[in-house]
Amino acid sequence: MISQEQFRQQFDVNRHRLYFNHAAYAPMSRSVVRAMSDYFQVRLEGEPNAWGYVVERYEGLRSNFASLVNAEPDRVAIVANTVVGINVLATGLDWQAGDRIILYEKEFPANVLPFTNLKGSGVEVDFISDREGRVDVQLFEAALTSRTRLVSISSVQWLTGYRADLKALSELCHARGILLCVDGIQSVGAIPMDVDHSGIDMLVAGGHKWQMSPLGTGLLYLTEELQERLKMGAMGYMGKVDPEDYLNFNQPLSPHARRYEMGAFPAPSIIGAQIATKLLLEAGIENIQSHLRALLHQFRKGLTDIPYRCRYEFDDHESAGILIFGHQDSRRNPEVYDKMVAAGVNLSLRDGWLRLSPHYFINADDVSKLLDILEGIR
Repeated sequence: MISQEQFRQQFDVNRHRLYFNHAAYAPMSRSVVRAMSDYFQVRLEGEPNAWGYVVERYEGLRSNFASLVNAEPDRVAIVANTVVGINVLATGLDWQAGDRIILYEKEFPANVLPFTNLKGSGVEVDFISDREGRVDVQLFEAALTSRTRLVSISSVQWLTGYRADLKALSELCHARGILLCVDGIQSVGAIPMDVDHSGIDMLVAGGHKWQMSPLGTGLLYLTEELQERLKMGAMGYMGKVDPEDYLNFNQPLSPHARRYEMGAFPAPSIIGAQIATKLLLEAGIENIQSHLRALLHQFRKGLTDIPYRCRYEFDDHESAGILIFGHQDSRRNPEVYDKMVAAGVNLSLRDGWLRLSPHYFINADDVSKLLDILEGIR
């Protein structure tokens, strides 16, 4: 295990900015950049075993992904991003005209467009609204019909920070023979995830946010039962039993989740992601969750002394690493955002509100500095 201070020392961004934007795009650690640089050196020198060098780290990344979501490695595929993984389900299920899917109306497009694309096949999407930022089980239950086949939801919502009760939702779905798909991009790497305990049928998560990995890396988890129900919407040689038996075109697919892996992959990003996820596991996801909770409590408490407020009030079990806030006069939020960026703060303006999303290398002093900047631009 490594301490929070040891983790912090991996990130040079601390020298330049206050970085509170991991729900959008995370900085990379020194170790990640060094590993990617080492790979480029291997390619530069024409190392004969360059492919083996990459494959070893590729399988290491699969193992790390499995540890992050408490799955067996055989149930995990490496994909380029969230939307690629969700399309495995959208294109693979045997949809029938009249089937229905339930989505939250403010989901990120990656968890919407693969499903609305099915309308040409007669599949309908039912959108539900939140309740004071909460997208709770009761809202999905009220929207169920006899033709509902799938519920797909983000584990943590990008516009509110609300953390779904995945276990309760899976129990609701499975009691009615409905599948549960989860977009985990805003949770994997920030809070503990347990796909088995939660009863998730499929989970997909890109790596460039809370996993602090390069773009082009992500995980796809699915149960064996769901895999058996899916047809292959696309196919590549990496998904075969022996990918290097190149001329055996008729060989079977891998019985494992890696059947959804297509072909040549972004090796530098894969190598960087293997190191990034290893660093998270060394820090301990429980430790990361506790640290983020403390930072957000500190920030929330500090807002009470200045003319700002949280947009939503969630209990600890309903939140992860995202907090939405703004000026008491919300019309001033874009102005506040511009001034914070000019002052060296990295955060997001989303839907007219400010979004805060720290990670494990951020400390209490950083939060205090952020509050001082906010007070100075009141």
